[in-house]
Amino acid sequence: KGHPQEKRLDSSPPAFRTFFVEFKSSVTKSDKVAVAAMTRFPFKYGFDAGDEGKMSRAQFLKRFKEVFGDSPRKFLPEKNPVFSRGDAGSYVISTEDAAHLIFIKSGNTFKFAEYIVEP
Repeated sequence: KGHPQEKRLDSSPPAFRTFFVEFKSSVTKSDKVAVAAMTRFPFKYGFDAGDEGKMSRAQFLKRFKEVFGDSPRKFLPEKNPVFSRGDAGSYVISTEDAAHLIFIKSGNTFKFAEYIVEP
């Protein structure tokens, strides 16, 4: 299913791992405000062909479950998901459901920038 050369989260830079643990913890607690604080706006999403675009902070807060599911506690159950570096040095976490969470470095932290689901 995966490729042997696929990198995992544990191979990502320590600063990103630290950020991601905090991000995931805020998601699983449904702490929308904390997650929004770790997100870059306008936030890009692509849930499906034709269901893609950008969200403002207010829309992101309102549509939180669309991004993280009805049960955010179950969001990204993998302990060590697939990790890669994307365009322009972005940091990409890929889930078993073919979703990609794309983060960018922002100053000395990171921001959740895009959520794309592969058709």
